Amino acid sequence: MPDSPLPNDSSERPEPNIGPTRALPNVSGTGIFPQNGGAGGQFQDLTEQTLGEFRVLRRIGRGGMAEVYLAQQTSLNRNVALKVLRPDLVSDETHVKRFRTEALAVAGLNHPNIIQVFSVGTENGFEYIAQEYVQGYNLRQYLVRKGPPDLPMALHIMKQVASALSAAAQAGIVHRDIKPENIMVTPKGRVKVADFGLAQLTLQGERVNLTQVGITMGTPLYMSPEQVNGSNVGHQSDLYSFGVTAYHMLAGSPPFRGETAVSVAVQHIKGEATPLEQSRPDLPILLCRIVHKLMAKELTDRYRTADAVLKDLKRVVEEQDNEHPLRGEAAMPTVEAGPQPSSTLSTISLPVQSIVRLPDRPLLNQLKPLLYAAAALFLLGFGAGWLALPADPLKTYELIPDPDVRRLDTVQEQVFYALKLGKSEPAWKAVIENFPDELYYHDVANRRLALLYLDEAKYSEAEAIFKDFIEAPASEPEKQAFGYAGKVLLFNEQGQFEESLQEFLKNLAPSESKSMVDDLDDGEMRKRLRAAVNLNLSKLNKPPEDKLKPFLNDAPEGPDEGAPAP
Repeated sequence: MPDSPLPNDSSERPEPNIGPTRALPNVSGTGIFPQNGGAGGQFQDLTEQTLGEFRVLRRIGRGGMAEVYLAQQTSLNRNVALKVLRPDLVSDETHVKRFRTEALAVAGLNHPNIIQVFSVGTENGFEYIAQEYVQGYNLRQYLVRKGPPDLPMALHIMKQVASALSAAAQAGIVHRDIKPENIMVTPKGRVKVADFGLAQLTLQGERVNLTQVGITMGTPLYMSPEQVNGSNVGHQSDLYSFGVTAYHMLAGSPPFRGETAVSVAVQHIKGEATPLEQSRPDLPILLCRIVHKLMAKELTDRYRTADAVLKDLKRVVEEQDNEHPLRGEAAMPTVEAGPQPSSTLSTISLPVQSIVRLPDRPLLNQLKPLLYAAAALFLLGFGAGWLALPADPLKTYELIPDPDVRRLDTVQEQVFYALKLGKSEPAWKAVIENFPDELYYHDVANRRLALLYLDEAKYSEAEAIFKDFIEAPASEPEKQAFGYAGKVLLFNEQGQFEESLQEFLKNLAPSESKSMVDDLDDGEMRKRLRAAVNLNLSKLNKPPEDKLKPFLNDAPEGPDEGAPAP
């Protein structure tokens, strides 16, 4: 079993502008709750209160329908994720039934790849569900930090998700909202499917299907054609969403994008995804066929069961173990194949990794999807110049004249161009200006611009960016941490050492209730912050408090420390 250590932090890549949709789950330790409470929602902080045998420790998430707390189950002395229905919805029978349906959907399942439900209860007028508390983060966050996983890890993830879907199908449960945000990855690589809030199940032969007004039953980026059409959905619908999720995981982006929910939904019915092997020529062709068969628009062309998917995934694993990657028409699934995209790139037998020798730079671990794209361009004769990056493009560069920044075809190419040029304000601004809908890459560019402005003593420009990060939603603490760290650096750069230190102690330093510095996932910023705080203490002739020593003495551990995660 692959072991892929993951940091205990969280980060969310913003969704493209696809219109109103069900709130996305945040996974600050749980992976089971939506973020950003709906307008008009009524909440009260239950921290330090007790609901039955659960002592509430702190709030870790909020959605339009419920809040989630980290709580201690006193009888068993273990931490749980406590999901509490919004107080003003308790009197609504439909909401209460739907809330309890989520628990009923998985309460009878005891599977290592499904978030466990421990209990459901009512206490002092509060409806709650106690669920397994899982440290780690979701697949979408994994992709933000590491990019598409290597083949063994990708197969490891896919097998575990397929196993969970198989168990759910056997129990008569259709999840209806499979997507990267609902797939948790623990620090040791264990995968758990979460959030059965939209689940459809059969109880004593009767189908239970509770629909809340105003909630899209699924997420447009990953919905099956039958969900889009409003047809009855079964287990094959989950397999389609699993296929779209697998495509996203392997290619680095979903197969269909659009500016509205409708435009994305229509593509699930009529659009054709770019062949996966075109984006990832290093993958076995069989794996690409499996993903496209999962995404077949017609049920007759799609896998019928998750067990059939597992069978074909096992073939891929066996072939890899034998060091004979499947490349070509013989590498077809054991069942009749669905869509079989073709590409000239699929005939290339050498893996990308053997063609492109990556320098030992943590940043590039964050940009694997961009590397795959650049490698494909390289193979097509686009030119090796794309990969001729300086030894450390974000730290050992010279200030260069403003280039004539042109608009490139994709945002990935635009980012690579900025990386190649190094410390170029126009190049990073071009990422934002030329691709207004690519919010994830705006985040990447703004972080680089903020540090660039600091280095050039453009403090007002840097301060404006840091302020925007500080004002990010509470569900994105990693952004807030970046902004507060920026304020520490701003004071420090201008010789205001006392103000810099106080800013750190107020908003970032570890305390009994929080430790926002742990949310700082940008490796470059962490290094600068550590240096600034040490300099502040030295200039002020103050010894570090004990609570600060773990951070101040924290040396980089492996590649992730130096990677500026978006």
